Amino acid sequence: MAVIPQQIRCYLPLTAGQVEELHEQGSMQGDLVAFVVTESVRGSDPTGDEESWEYAALQDAAAHCHEAGLPVVVAAADVGRDTIEDSASTGSRVTVHGPVSLPRIASLHVGDDLLGEVPTVSADAGLIELSWYDATELAHVRSLL
Repeated sequence: MAVIPQQIRCYLPLTAGQVEELHEQGSMQGDLVAFVVTESVRGSDPTGDEESWEYAALQDAAAHCHEAGLPVVVAAADVGRDTIEDSASTGSRVTVHGPVSLPRIASLHVGDDLLGEVPTVSADAGLIELSWYDATELAHVRSLL
């Protein structure tokens, strides 16, 4: 029998206010928009693997920021499976019932346009270019905003 992990990796698109809250309070409260590997994500790429599905969920979170006209900042967090509400029949979008504390954040992903390097969206691939930061670099990410 397969063991179902109690934690699930989710990608949380963050506003500047949420970055500030995470930095100042050490957690984010409330119901949070998140993106995870769902059955729909797996079904859209049946020959994919866990890494490619995770990348798709990360890209969905980054696109959520970009489409809302926000700086692209995404937190990768491991949260309890029981805090996730997946009411959509397609896509990777879910709701995480908070709080999500800083120790749950594995990494931060920042749109490269915040770094002055390249445009956020790669014209040829339609992907959002991201730079990776360790969660301990939250203060630096905050300074980019």
